[in-house]
Amino acid sequence: MNNKIYWIWLQNALKYGNHKVRTVKLLYEDIRKFYNAGEKEWRLCGCFTNKEISSLLSSTIQNAAVILDQSVSLGYKIVTLDDKEYPQKLKNIANPPCVLYIKGDISNIDKKLCISIVGTRSATIYGTQMASEIAYDLSKQDVIIVSGGALGVDKAAHIGALKAGGETIAVLGCGINYKYLAENKQLRNEISKTGALISEYPPDTPAFSSNFPIRNRIISGLSSGTVVIEAGAKSGSLITANLANDQNRDVFVIPVDMRSPVSQGTVSLIRDGAKIITCAQDILNEYNIKSKNINSEKEKRQNINLSTISSKPAPETQKNISLKKESSFSNKGPLIDSLPKDCKDVYLFIKENGKCHIDRISINTNINIKNLLSIITELEIGGFIESYPGKMYEAK
Repeated sequence: MNNKIYWIWLQNALKYGNHKVRTVKLLYEDIRKFYNAGEKEWRLCGCFTNKEISSLLSSTIQNAAVILDQSVSLGYKIVTLDDKEYPQKLKNIANPPCVLYIKGDISNIDKKLCISIVGTRSATIYGTQMASEIAYDLSKQDVIIVSGGALGVDKAAHIGALKAGGETIAVLGCGINYKYLAENKQLRNEISKTGALISEYPPDTPAFSSNFPIRNRIISGLSSGTVVIEAGAKSGSLITANLANDQNRDVFVIPVDMRSPVSQGTVSLIRDGAKIITCAQDILNEYNIKSKNINSEKEKRQNINLSTISSKPAPETQKNISLKKESSFSNKGPLIDSLPKDCKDVYLFIKENGKCHIDRISINTNINIKNLLSIITELEIGGFIESYPGKMYEAK
């Protein structure tokens, strides 16, 4: 029987973030031998509680097989602690996941510098701009951007990496197949094309609030350093930063307005010794990376042709799309003409009417909110529009 089943069984039994996974790995050369050892030997290990022993006994290999079959049918990769593909950075943390469910490609994680960018979901315009710019500039230096696939800073970081044509990884606090944050669905699709969606939770696991603090150890664990951009006093980003410290990783902080509610967490990190940065070059300097000219890239951040990184265009527009990813926006006409019809309609409405709320856009373009959210994400990734708090959007 496939050893992956036994790792899925162990993860189901011990749950998530349990440091005793490392103990099992150290004591047993083969996970199958641990499974077959049974209750008596598990108790002799001396490390499991009665509750954990009960869970090991009640969890079944049949349930694990169902999860394995579903993952395979969905096209997800399953990487376990036994596998060569399992990221070395993550294997070395105190409580590595038994199993990673993956949609996309993680083959470069141990080959390239990985930097995580995290922060509040209620980011300011400044926060989202900084997240996007730093992610963009780092991606141009072949750095992999890791974040949590949520709104605010996470979304801005992922989009910045995609604009640069780089790799980005979203570590989810739910199953990959779970319908989490409908407005980020298109973004997740784009991430999986050049990077990866990762979760330790089986495919249909809901986004329980308790999942996210546990998930954060994977974000920091995959990365050599974590950048915190805007975090309140009780922000989950502080958990990620503290985990990064525990994992002997670097923690970087972007300075923010001291009067802002999202400054309290970042100020506390600075007091605790986090490194203050103002741009991507500050991070690259920490790892002695000689960068290309980042300043020359600044003018290109907005100059991204949507058609090269968005989903498959409508048939009637396919033959018109031939522009390079970073062609100039000095003449937007050809780029606008290359957009799928719905995207073009939404863009032109926003351009003609100034900053608009999503409800107004939906009513006037006759596109339902679900489809509109995907279109808006495509336009954001393509550099055609900019988002603001309160689901407001403006053409660039």
